[in-house]
Amino acid sequence: MLKKIILLSLILTVLSSCEKEKKPPIKMDSYVVSINIDNVDGNKVYLQDLNTSTLIDSTLVKDGSAIFKGKIAVPERYLITIENVFGGKIIILENDSINVYVKDKDLLKASISGSKLNNELNDVLKKTEKIYSKLNLFYPDLQRARIENDADKLASIKHKMKGIVQENLDFHFNYVQKNPNSFVSAMILRDLIKRDSIDTNKVENLFNSFSSEVKKSSDAQKIALFLETLH
Repeated sequence: MLKKIILLSLILTVLSSCEKEKKPPIKMDSYVVSINIDNVDGNKVYLQDLNTSTLIDSTLVKDGSAIFKGKIAVPERYLITIENVFGGKIIILENDSINVYVKDKDLLKASISGSKLNNELNDVLKKTEKIYSKLNLFYPDLQRARIENDADKLASIKHKMKGIVQENLDFHFNYVQKNPNSFVSAMILRDLIKRDSIDTNKVENLFNSFSSEVKKSSDAQKIALFLETLH
């Protein structure tokens, strides 16, 4: 009898585990952006569409927090600003619960949690910063070469610095190529076409690889308009 009870218990446990694995992740159909900041109660907080520079919403800080609620068709980049607070914070608005933590009244250094896309964008930005940080090593030698009017040394240093810029460009192109289903990829590619010179064939191939959902975003549509002007 005891063996039957143990066997039945094991079967129920396995079935329960299978049920848990089959449950799809819960997707929110609206967004809730919670902004946490001290010592600015009563100040206005603004939510602005970064693509159109249009003010979408505004609210007041109360008891150290402000909340934006709404619904968005596809993820887009927005800008958060606060009265009497330094800087602004770019955020990817998506139908999710997003938390923004502002320290020392500095929006530029604010952190974001609870959003997969914002985490993804943050990882890309960290990689970019790591690549560009290599440029700092050349500035002392660059300054010395200018003082000494050493043309050959200046040319050599500038060539190496140009290589680091190219490394960052390659990183972004490779990221977009590997992540065609990501809205972040559309944002990256949109920013890349703003450069003075860019490989337009590569841009077009990457755009064509995007999923139909990603192509609905404003960033992807801007890329499409850019490509149309080339033909």
